[in-house]
Amino acid sequence: MQRLPWHDDFPLDPARVATIVEDDLAGELPVARVEPLGEGWDFKTFLVDGEWVFRFPKRRQTARQLAREHKLLSTLGPALADQAIAIPAYRFFVATSKGFPLAYVGYRYLHGVPLAECDRDAIDGAAIGAQLGAFRARLERAAPGSSPRIYHDPFPSDWIDFCREFSEARTSLPDPLVTACDRLFASRPNRDKGPPAFQHCDLGAEHILIDPAAGNIAAIIDWGDAGWGNPVGDLVGLWAWGGDLAVRAAQPTWGRRLSPDDWVRLRMWGAAYAVGNAYYGYKDGRERLHATAIGWLDRMNHNGQLLDPATPDG
Repeated sequence: MQRLPWHDDFPLDPARVATIVEDDLAGELPVARVEPLGEGWDFKTFLVDGEWVFRFPKRRQTARQLAREHKLLSTLGPALADQAIAIPAYRFFVATSKGFPLAYVGYRYLHGVPLAECDRDAIDGAAIGAQLGAFRARLERAAPGSSPRIYHDPFPSDWIDFCREFSEARTSLPDPLVTACDRLFASRPNRDKGPPAFQHCDLGAEHILIDPAAGNIAAIIDWGDAGWGNPVGDLVGLWAWGGDLAVRAAQPTWGRRLSPDDWVRLRMWGAAYAVGNAYYGYKDGRERLHATAIGWLDRMNHNGQLLDPATPDG
């Protein structure tokens, strides 16, 4: 059987999680009910007693990522406190577990629906964009330390991985999308020589939690990749979901304006992100994710952005 990038070396179920948490946190957290909450490439999460999220690494290398995230959020928490958008605040960090071979963490459940699951017509994309832009500005000001003296843009080399994902997902895509993506992935992105910005670095639409009743961002989760990167990186998920309108609304509150080259990069990256979601959904049997990604790609293709990423929304 093919070993997929998101393979799980340490499978868990609710009963085992209950035992692990009870043994490790005896006296601190009685456990009455455990439910599966979610699973991504690197982590799986469980909801304990409807109040606590416990996040477990799927592989040893992601355990190191979790320790880094714990340290980072401890630093960012005070700087981003009292804002409308919540971030996880780890209450439990179990470095050495009695029943699980890796470190894991627990934090209070952050309510919200992933933006990726929200109907684009039911949520004000401009409002979401403006809110995210303001958050980006606060996050950049809260950067722990200064930017790296030497920074090499990884996007051109990442493009090779994006091409591979497309090649593995192409049989699951409609023919018009395959034709358009063939042309897109035959091109090569330019290397950006501008300074990096501190950011989330994995701000896909699945990591932006929305309060559907209020129509705004409630929380941003999964901070293990946070660091320095190209400034458009944290807009990729927003653009894939909401298009140019949402990103244009982010610029004034963010305090930055995208150049024509930035827009080309954003649309190329956004298309690759959508293809990556189609690949993940297809290979992992996640039909809703696969359908959502195809919907994004359909819109991009209709607007001509898969054939020419310099094309604005129609």
